[in-house]
Amino acid sequence: MSNSFQSKIAYWACVTCSILLMMSTNIASGVYPLYKSLNILNALQITEVFAAYIFGLIPTLLISSWLHSKYGLRIVILTALTCSIIGTLIIGLGNEFSYFLCGRIFQGIAVGLSTSNLAAAIVRLEPNGNHHRAALATGLAMTNGGGLAPIIGALIAQYFAHPTLTPYLIIVLLLCMMLPLTFSMPHVKNSNPKINLPRVPHSHKDVFKRSATAAFLAWTVPAIFLSVVPVVVASHLPNSNLIYPAIAAGAVLIVSGITQALGMRLKPEIALQCGYYTLVIAASLLIYGEFSSAFSIILASSVLGGIGHGLTFLGATRLLNATISKLEARTEILAAYNIAIYLGVGIPVFCVGVLSTLMQTSEAVCLFGGFVIALSAYNLVKNRNKKLEYAQ
Repeated sequence: MSNSFQSKIAYWACVTCSILLMMSTNIASGVYPLYKSLNILNALQITEVFAAYIFGLIPTLLISSWLHSKYGLRIVILTALTCSIIGTLIIGLGNEFSYFLCGRIFQGIAVGLSTSNLAAAIVRLEPNGNHHRAALATGLAMTNGGGLAPIIGALIAQYFAHPTLTPYLIIVLLLCMMLPLTFSMPHVKNSNPKINLPRVPHSHKDVFKRSATAAFLAWTVPAIFLSVVPVVVASHLPNSNLIYPAIAAGAVLIVSGITQALGMRLKPEIALQCGYYTLVIAASLLIYGEFSSAFSIILASSVLGGIGHGLTFLGATRLLNATISKLEARTEILAAYNIAIYLGVGIPVFCVGVLSTLMQTSEAVCLFGGFVIALSAYNLVKNRNKKLEYAQ
């Protein structure tokens, strides 16, 4: 077997692993309304389950590069797939709150092990050495894998027997099929690996705060749509159809991936500004959709939320990368940036869940919409003031 052919197999194995790992993490979003209707999980428990995976993800993410250097990509991804299989099986077979939490932590470990290592491997293994195409493949694998998962999960749960088990078994089967392909991946190790803890030099704190705040805000939107919104949408519908809530959930990440692909030529500042404006409109539509119980309005909010997420995250990441590209502390800064992203995934979702014990879940979602509007408006004003300072 030629080296180029083996490299292509390894490249597509990495891309497929990235898709399937994101699918396994989000497959439950399409089934959440069913858990709610069967009284397996309440609104607070759904948000706790969704947010629980950051407790496995963040600690693992901090040492994932060290593990890669010490044991090689092959062992790390093999371990990630195994953790994902275990976590997904626990969720599918358990059907109890404690099992969901345990399974999500295993899934978080899998994502923490794989995210940055697969992204780097895809760039390194791209058949034509095209780094831009590799970065696009990484982004689309994560967003489309995460966005399609709830829709696929809902379709399986809607039309197949054992709806709270079958979606997970299918994902587990696909993950198991990837295990032999990990042996096509490089097995290069570093004899003296180091753990790079998060650190932001004082000279770059202003840029980091802008990018991290934007990324935190951007990722709160798909997190809410993937956790709470399916349950709320299902409560507005006259029947128990799972597909419409799943479409509202998954559209955010699918549209975000397309937006990032089309917006690569935008300047980071312009992408950020456009992203903030779009998030304000998306959050306003979400609030209106909750009050009017109109699925079409919530779906429009999801689509605009995806555009806003894509532009804001793209602008924030490119702004930070352009500033730190030549720094020795680049790895440490990116580690801190990734923590901001996943805190954005976990904290607001958990807060909405807590609020749902004090009020209607739809009202808690409306408060979240107000938070997005307020923080987006604050960032718009702050960015404008920065431009005025630079102009003077």
